[in-house]
Amino acid sequence: MFTGQWGAPTLQQTKFQFGADARLATAGAATHPEKDPLLLEPRSANLGRSGSGTSVLQLVHSDEGGGVEALAQMISDGLQRSGARVETRFIYPGISATTAQKLRGVAGAIMKIARTRPDTLIAYQSTASVIVGFIGALVGCKRRIVHQTAMPDEIHPAVRLLDAAMGSAGLYSINIANSAATEHAFRHYPQRYRRNLRRIDHGLDAPKARHPRAEVLPRYAVPDDGLLLLNAGRLCDQKGQNQIIRALPHVTGARLILAGGGPNENHLRELARSLGVADRIHFLGIVSREALGDLLGAVDVFVFPSKWETFGLAAVEAAMAGVAIVAADLPVLREVLSVGGSEPVSFVDPDDTLAFAAAIGAQRTRTNGDLDKFAQAIRAKYSRSRMLAAYNELVVAAE
Repeated sequence: MFTGQWGAPTLQQTKFQFGADARLATAGAATHPEKDPLLLEPRSANLGRSGSGTSVLQLVHSDEGGGVEALAQMISDGLQRSGARVETRFIYPGISATTAQKLRGVAGAIMKIARTRPDTLIAYQSTASVIVGFIGALVGCKRRIVHQTAMPDEIHPAVRLLDAAMGSAGLYSINIANSAATEHAFRHYPQRYRRNLRRIDHGLDAPKARHPRAEVLPRYAVPDDGLLLLNAGRLCDQKGQNQIIRALPHVTGARLILAGGGPNENHLRELARSLGVADRIHFLGIVSREALGDLLGAVDVFVFPSKWETFGLAAVEAAMAGVAIVAADLPVLREVLSVGGSEPVSFVDPDDTLAFAAAIGAQRTRTNGDLDKFAQAIRAKYSRSRMLAAYNELVVAAE
């Protein structure tokens, strides 16, 4: 379902699923009826000046079904439980939107802000941040909160310059970095930009496996005949799934489950065929967060070869589920997956195919005791309640 002049869906009106691409969940549910998608209960999102509770408008670029959307949903739920009236708007109709559609989406977001003048604006990506900073200040929104969900070098140069200008001009009330590594990436920005930079680490509920491995795998036609690997997220260059596929011929008997959709799916299928491992890779497409919990409970190793991350929400979810992890050797992943030593995580350069394959094979020896201890520590480190308390302080308690 779509609302608004330019067809941008609100978060409460979409089926929210992990690993979705531009195909919204309605299409995914029809194509994959067995996947038990999680349909969120629609909530009122009237941001008019009447009624009780502070008003909040969240802006997200598009429904890609990944970590940003999960974060926006958690914050929306938490603020609503504290009495705020929250609406989440997608600026673009999809990740493959044309330039004209993107321009209409930006215009629609601007008009939405001007018409409703919410007390608080929250942006989750760079273009949304520029809109929130400039238009929010222009119409007098009290709080203009933005998130840095991409490293500076990964932002379009023009948008990066605008973001730096907005932040340096003081148009962002709060500028949130979700990890020390992300905060460090902005160290060369002007002091005027960094003065409103505040770190709030992500928090989330641990995924839960509702069904045993023996029930989960047949649902997706995955044989239980060897080491099972899982990657969850958009199928795109940033996430590096091609490196897992290149390593697979060197991991005897292993199967790879890819939970997600995206622009690289056809390329990844062709790569798998060319390497002779197509029969060992299972493309599940869109899965719900409940289904993801079942998958995490059914696999042996979570593989996460991203080229860059600002946090790595999917890897943290896997850690919370007690799954052994092989991850790209990125500073941010060493940060978020560290709990004081002896973590059941292998950090490897994914471009070194043989080393990556060896790290996957070495995870066969992990014990359940090691994994359970690690899961408990990560759950405590990144609790959802801690994160929501920080946002409630910024938004609700500030009234």
